[in-house]
Amino acid sequence: MENMTNERKCKHKGEYYTCKRLRLLQFLKERGFLPYMTLPDVDNPKFNIWRFKNSPELESALDEWFNK
Repeated sequence: MENMTNERKCKHKGEYYTCKRLRLLQFLKERGFLPYMTLPDVDNPKFNIWRFKNSPELESALDEWFNK
């Protein structure tokens, strides 16, 4: 379980963060973050993904989401 936590945390440490969860998108929008790009999900084209430019503020919101 510890390895999965580390992988998840590392996943959003790059230049961009890709969101696949609608509830997470809503959570981020409520905190003032807007995606700069919406794309079809490569794994399932019936769904969309949303890309955000990474920032310390976004990292903090993501930590809040994943630690609740």
